[in-house]
Amino acid sequence: MKSLHFKFPTKQQEFIWQRRRLEIPPSVIARELDVSRALVSKAQRIAEERIEKILLYTASTNRISIQHISPRYGFAVGHSPANKSKTYIVYSLTLGTQVWFSHEGDCENCSEKSVCEKILHTLAAEWGLPLPKNLPATDAVEEIFIELMRRLKWIT
Repeated sequence: MKSLHFKFPTKQQEFIWQRRRLEIPPSVIARELDVSRALVSKAQRIAEERIEKILLYTASTNRISIQHISPRYGFAVGHSPANKSKTYIVYSLTLGTQVWFSHEGDCENCSEKSVCEKILHTLAAEWGLPLPKNLPATDAVEEIFIELMRRLKWIT
């Protein structure tokens, strides 16, 4: 297996990446940070390159074959042959890198229920997506990921 080396984005790159993901114009971000628009564009490009490498590294170490990847959203979709499931890889400023395996779960009896719910709330907020109501975490996360894939035009 080929070794993949990467760096995490700096705090400034992450801030710019997140603001651009929310579709805030580079000129506004430049004014907020008192920097040039060129610096904002360069920081966004570097952040996306680094995030792409993180997503690819995560896929590689978990033996996930990538089908779609969006460094702009810190999101990748693939397939895990070991789990025989669709797999989602997420890069989040708050949560770091997360791997979600699509599965049918018994959320009500799961010891990880509160952890999953916190992650779902965080991802929905970071992506500016509504959090599905009255659904178990396994279904809610699918709804969030489907909505993001629609936004990215990976599905209709």
